[in-house]
Amino acid sequence: MFRNISVIGLGKLGYPMAEFLSSSGAKISCYDKDLNLVKELKKNHGEHLHEQGLQNLVNNNNDLVFHNKISDCIIDADIIYITVPTPSKLDGSFSNEVILEVLDEIANVILKNKKSYIININSTVQPGSIESEIIKFLENKGLKNNENFYIIYNPYFVALGSVIRNLQEPDYLLIGSSSIYAAKKISKFYNALYKNPKIRLLKFKEAELTKLLVNTYLTTKISYSNFVKNICNSFDDISDLRVLESVGLDNRIGSKFMLPGGPYSGPCLPRDNLSLKKFCLDHNIQNSMSDEVQKINNDTIENLYKVISKLKNNYNIKSFGFLGLGYKSNTQCFEESYSIKMMNFLKSLKIEVFYYDPYLIEKFDAKKVHSFDELSMQSDIIFLSYIDQQFNPIIQVKRDKNIWDLWHHFNESKYNRIFHKDSDFKNFKVIGDNLDTKIIRFNKRFG
Repeated sequence: MFRNISVIGLGKLGYPMAEFLSSSGAKISCYDKDLNLVKELKKNHGEHLHEQGLQNLVNNNNDLVFHNKISDCIIDADIIYITVPTPSKLDGSFSNEVILEVLDEIANVILKNKKSYIININSTVQPGSIESEIIKFLENKGLKNNENFYIIYNPYFVALGSVIRNLQEPDYLLIGSSSIYAAKKISKFYNALYKNPKIRLLKFKEAELTKLLVNTYLTTKISYSNFVKNICNSFDDISDLRVLESVGLDNRIGSKFMLPGGPYSGPCLPRDNLSLKKFCLDHNIQNSMSDEVQKINNDTIENLYKVISKLKNNYNIKSFGFLGLGYKSNTQCFEESYSIKMMNFLKSLKIEVFYYDPYLIEKFDAKKVHSFDELSMQSDIIFLSYIDQQFNPIIQVKRDKNIWDLWHHFNESKYNRIFHKDSDFKNFKVIGDNLDTKIIRFNKRFG
């Protein structure tokens, strides 16, 4: 059992991980080079992250200990968790620059104090990085692998907004290691932290590739769903929702992500697809799948643009409101948000854009409103960007409004007419401020 754990990197994933690890009873020492972030975390304990269940861990009587230097943070650590960004390069691969900056300081502590550490890399890295770059970097500092340091690759399988639940109830724990000693130590820790955890021990490159393949399988499943949606939407008497729900009932396929909706987005799926493409290119492996998945995703975005153009040209839409602008609920993240791409397209058509998002604090090139009521007043049509339970009462009790429900969130709504396909727009009319009550429904998928 680890008594002292250090966590380096306290971003959207690192801080929830630190608080989760505090439930083990171990002392959790933390560091982040962003002093303003640390100050904010000390003040509001991650409330800005909107992570469900986080505050329960904050109040578990095992407070995090913050440090201003990595050397102070790791001095008595049994294991070091590194959860720092690995941004994508222009070629699609991941940069390990920030990881190496952290390892440089860790190496100096090892050399000075003659103490060995188990170093757990949680950040997603390019397959082959651990052995070809990370271990070699430490060896070039004069350290011996599996003697002065022990590397573990143990990436997250989490989604922003549900990080705590994902950490508490993982499908399995993926661990890459070349050390029996380190593998046994981390397995013992996780067996104490979880009840009967599924632990998958692999070689480094196997684990690195597995992390990418899990996410790229999801992108494939999403693009497949959108491909099926396009087939179904070519016929007035076929429901894409019912077809895909039926396909997903086969246990070999499963219902998760097997529903019609928008393109995949967020901080992981798009870039992991590009990373796999680069990995295959580097190793001369034929890979047409990554390109096709991305093409379908791009086509899905283009189809959203086509609907917007039809709304403008055929129905004289002059204002457009987004209920939610990020890529999902319960997070400040808006990376690769298709709503923001739609917003930019709307601006190019000279359509006035408004948005209401209870999670985002950044400013965008659109008019932010502070309530659904205000959004309803300003917009000819409202686009429901993601599923959020707090949207339920405000949509159902406010004034009649045209709502484009991409996610089939109000599938059982008794308050509104439902439109499934482009052909249903024949009944859509906008006359001045007199707006018929309709829900324009196209697709649904939790992404």
